[in-house]
Amino acid sequence: MAESNPVCNTDAMLVILRDVPTGYHWGWYSREEPRMHLQVVDRQHQHLGYKVWLEEKGRRVFLPEPGIPAKVAKALREACQRQRARIEADWVAFMIVNGWLSFRLRGSVIELTAYPGQRSAFRRSLDLKNWIADPTLLRKISPEVVRLNDEFAWLELFTDRPESRRVTIPLAPLLWTD
Repeated sequence: MAESNPVCNTDAMLVILRDVPTGYHWGWYSREEPRMHLQVVDRQHQHLGYKVWLEEKGRRVFLPEPGIPAKVAKALREACQRQRARIEADWVAFMIVNGWLSFRLRGSVIELTAYPGQRSAFRRSLDLKNWIADPTLLRKISPEVVRLNDEFAWLELFTDRPESRRVTIPLAPLLWTD
């Protein structure tokens, strides 16, 4: 949930992890760098500028910037491991809202581009044949019935149908690899 940040600019911020360790809140601001990360956002510690990168060109990483005390980094690493799927889904939604994720349909293949035009850009391909077995249904897919859904952080197919009949594909597991 967006909260106003009275300390730094007037950018909205998202708090993703609270009290890791006690008193440290981690998240990101509305105007961010296009690469998944967490940074300290609570008033008490914000001035320290602690930041941890969670991806590098589509690979999952945990790369703390210099200066983060070992105790803080260890607690954050453990929390990130436990909640990685949720953090990634939150970041995907953020990417969609910011226009940092696009897709292109080529036959039955959807090519996703993360951070288009940025230094941190990377691509993933998704063959819809692995998700839709019926060739007749597969032929009905066009760009007009495909969308990136920021509410649920998924790729949505057949958007011309009622929600209960759409095909949905979670994006986070497709974007980042170990």
